[in-house]
Amino acid sequence: MIEHTLLEGGPAQPFPGTEADLAELRLRSAELATRLGLADQPFVIDEAAGTIAVRGVTGYVALGDSTIEIMPHFLRHDPGWRVSLLTMLTTVQHLEWVPMVDRGTRHAGLPDLLGMIVAGAMARAASEGVPRTYVERRAVTAGIRGQIDPAQMWRRVVDPHSVDCRFSEFVADGPITSALKWACAELSGAVQQPWLESELRAYADLFPEASRDLPPPAVMDALQLTPQFGFLSEALDIARVLSVGPQNGASGRTDGPTRAFLWNTKQLFGDFVQVIAERAARQAGFSAYRGGRGRRLTDVDATADVVDTVIESPSELVAASVCARDYTEDLADELAAPLIAAGRTLGASDVALVFPASMGLRPGTQLRVREAGGPSMLHLLTVDPSGLGESGGMERVVREFELDLSMVLTIAQRRPVGSRRLGGTVA
Repeated sequence: MIEHTLLEGGPAQPFPGTEADLAELRLRSAELATRLGLADQPFVIDEAAGTIAVRGVTGYVALGDSTIEIMPHFLRHDPGWRVSLLTMLTTVQHLEWVPMVDRGTRHAGLPDLLGMIVAGAMARAASEGVPRTYVERRAVTAGIRGQIDPAQMWRRVVDPHSVDCRFSEFVADGPITSALKWACAELSGAVQQPWLESELRAYADLFPEASRDLPPPAVMDALQLTPQFGFLSEALDIARVLSVGPQNGASGRTDGPTRAFLWNTKQLFGDFVQVIAERAARQAGFSAYRGGRGRRLTDVDATADVVDTVIESPSELVAASVCARDYTEDLADELAAPLIAAGRTLGASDVALVFPASMGLRPGTQLRVREAGGPSMLHLLTVDPSGLGESGGMERVVREFELDLSMVLTIAQRRPVGSRRLGGTVA
């Protein structure tokens, strides 16, 4: 299995796989664009040059003889980007587990990183077991087991040497075990290390009475572990992450792995910023919520696709838009006009644009808005998800954004008399 890492939004790179892999990737690209809601296909393939480039997605796709993992551009300077990406995914899914880097996972590829965590939990399950439950069974046996099935008593006339019985069996045939077996099977086709692939395939065959099919989303969301089986929590979280979204479409090849675990980069960064904003605002004593909830303030149909996050204190309201692309002045100018208009509709004191951290943007930059009757200031904020897998990484990101949001609301509260305020008027 050949593993190749590409940078999302980066230059085209030679494709290391076979012609069959390239043909499959070409077919999957159109499917993934639809499933992930992308305007363009995520894989740009130059057959003459034998190169591929990636746009708008992050994660990994397993092909017949190779695996392509895709680094998001906003983590390109992070040596532990895989753990940081996994932390972002668990964060936006509101999972309690935050993965940490150790010697075994520091240099592992993304599929191998996930596979090691799942394999570690399943190795312990092999000796300590998994959650079991009583299941009602019906079977024809040579002797009485449980209760005789009265509805089938007539069969004794035909075959007096067998008994139709109803009995309860204590088995591992439950959704938790099925989810773990599904994760083992899926990851086994993408990992690079042969030993890990072998272990995952073996663990997928553990507890043969349990199904290997992924439980429905509603069942996955409701799964809970007792303290006795807490060692399965990380592996179950990985199964949840891999199961989320419509991107997991099967390919037509029968001789290779069948799944692509890719996420829309723009949506992932936006959802992560939203969670960070909510946590930071809560710690600072005000609130932050998704822009769609702003409909309770005014008629804001025109702002639905512009305002991602609303930051609100008792007297001020700031409308924010999140952009996953790297900051440039031209991009900020392009995004500012509709945001300012949306902010005017919402009655916002100020507006803000949130970008990934970069050398080209000083955090906390403020630009005065020259339009009367609307927001007074445009704030340019940054979120840096690098290093999330390090000790205190998440706390650092929340603390930094808390300071930024507090500064934004403090500046909004220092408006001279006659400035635009929530529920106020323009002088």
